[in-house]
Parts: sequence; C-alpha cells; structure tokens
Amino acid sequence: MDVQSIRKEFPVTERYAYLNHASTGPLPRSTAEAMAGLIEKRSMLGNQALAGGEDERIKSEAREAFASLINARSATEIAFTRNTSHGLNIVAAGLPWREGDNVVCAESEFPANVYPWMNLKRKGVEVRMVKPVENRISIDSVTEAIDGRTRLLALSFVEFATGYRNNLAALAELAHEKGVLLSIDAIQGLGVFPVDVQNTPVDFLSAGTAKWLMGPIGFGFLYIRQERLAELDRVISGWRGVVDWADFFRYDSPFRDDATRYEEGSLPPVFLLGAKKSVDLLTGYGIENVARRVLDLTGYLLEGLEAKGLEVITPHSRESERSGIVSFVPKGDPVQASETLAEAGIIVSQRGRFIRVSPHFYNTEEEIDQLLALV
Repeated sequence: MDVQSIRKEFPVTERYAYLNHASTGPLPRSTAEAMAGLIEKRSMLGNQALAGGEDERIKSEAREAFASLINARSATEIAFTRNTSHGLNIVAAGLPWREGDNVVCAESEFPANVYPWMNLKRKGVEVRMVKPVENRISIDSVTEAIDGRTRLLALSFVEFATGYRNNLAALAELAHEKGVLLSIDAIQGLGVFPVDVQNTPVDFLSAGTAKWLMGPIGFGFLYIRQERLAELDRVISGWRGVVDWADFFRYDSPFRDDATRYEEGSLPPVFLLGAKKSVDLLTGYGIENVARRVLDLTGYLLEGLEAKGLEVITPHSRESERSGIVSFVPKGDPVQASETLAEAGIIVSQRGRFIRVSPHFYNTEEEIDQLLALV
C-alpha cells in the first residue's frame, strides 16, 4: 500500500499522530467534502436538493455498500440505525423472551453490549457474564455458560479494552450447535477485518460508523439474517417501515417483510452519503489489505512495548487474536501519560490503568516510534 498517498485523504495527519480509532475515527477528506456538499445544497435549495428521488438513491446505494461490506445475501437484510446501541436494542426488545431464559455475555464487553440485555431482567431473563481468562473470551468458558434456557449469545467482534478479537466462526458454530442465537457488536472490528455473514452465520450484527469505518457520529446499521425476521417483533413502528409509505392517507399498509421495517422514520441523507463514502474508500483499498496493514502496525507497536519492558494487556500470542487495539500499562500515572502524549500531538485513549492505542491503515511506523519514545 502507498501509505503516503493514502495519508492525503486524512487531514488529521497534518496535526496529529492520530492513534485513537477505537474511540472515534476522523472523517476522510472525500467523506467530509461529500457531506459538506450536500449540506450546502440543502441550504441553497431546500427540499429540491433531494428532488427526483435523490434521497432514495442515496439510501439505496448506502444500503448496498453495507450489505457488500459484510457479504449479506441481500441489501434488505440491513436496517439503518442511530448507533450500535440502537441496533442491539431492536434485537433485545424484539425477541420473544420467556421468564427463565438467559443471555450469555462477557464481563469485558463495552456497556453498549450489556445494558440492552440487562434491561431484560424485568422480563425474568438472566444475563450470564463470562469471565475473561488472561484477557481472552474462552470458547470453553462460553460453552460452560450455555444451557437449555440460553436464548442468545451476545459478544463483540473485538473487545474494546483489551483488543482481543473473538473468533466469529467458532462462536457461530457453537451457538448454532446449541440452538442459540448469536448477536455481535461489530463496531471495534468492522472496517479493519473482513466479515462474511454468509460463511460465518451470525444472526444479528450491529455497528456504528464513527470508529474504524471513519464515518459520521450518530449513524449505524443492524444486520438481521432473513430467517430471523419472523422471530423479531416490531417494538417500534413508523411510517417508513410500511410498503405504501408514500400513501400518506393510508393507515393499514402492511409492514415490509425485510429489515427495513425497523426504520421507523426519515433517515439523514448527509449521514447516509458520508457513511457510504467512507465504506467505499476502505473497500476500494481492500479490507484484506487494510487488515494486513493494521496488523503490521500493531505488531510493530507490541515489539516496541515489550522491548521497553512494559506490561501489555492485549492478548497477542497468536495473530488471529490481535486487532487494531493494543493496550498497555504505562510506567507512571495513566492519566498523566495520556496527557503527555496529547501535548506531543499523539492522540490515544486512557482506559482505567492502561493506555489504549488504535492505529488505522494510514498510520505509520514513524508515528508509532513517536509514541514509544515518550512512554
């Protein structure tokens, strides 16, 4: 990959060594320009900026882009959402739970993938939290937590704090062998690593676009396997989820028989356009190439941290465990360490007692060296 050429798409590189994509990714230049252009048209033309079905075209192209990104069988398995939490709540609220059912989750999950399931306690549903083993989510531990009343396994593609990358294929095989549904919070892996929902049959997958996909904040999508639609009730309903949505005087239109039935109202064209532009940029370079570049960078960082004798939180004995996230314990106070790096123009996250570093494919070894020189 011609990294120096790629970096022209990222104005953030002119100011920072930006190593914080697990928090929020920057907008690529082409994404920002496309969004700004549509905002300007809205300002100048009002609703005529989207006349002639332009809004439907933008939506359709964005839906196709996300379906292609995860290799969904159809774009109609994609519902657009506000964020990861929104998508997971559609699943949590829509499944027909029975008192005594349980959900298997993990203690290392980001809260977005915990609260929707904890909210089910009022329905008599138990949430079982698997304890990580050496910062890994062990398949054996997950298996032990599943019993005859387990309805759903809810884990992340990549754990937000440790950077451990769960084996989606193994989780899908386990879930379906046990007759359990599988829901994945994909926000920390999607945009870096390939996801194929046909060959790795997850049932639900939710992700926002603001991190590794480097899209708008406050926008995301939910993948619902077509076979699961009949099991997922419409706990929210709106005029854009029905077949005859353009007939404003009809109140008995049937709901659509695909994932778009969960889109209750108007969607933001600016965010749809921006999200598609960012997805197109990543897929244009090839997600496999992006993954290889990110793993090269995190591998380089891990070598440097270990050479300095620093404690690394991230499991990395096998490359299949690694992601774009590397977390380590600094020598001094982690808050001060994060502030010192920020003052030097190196942007990372402080999470508890450790520093989380998350480079993307346009970052460089030189930026990693800058960080290593200060920790």
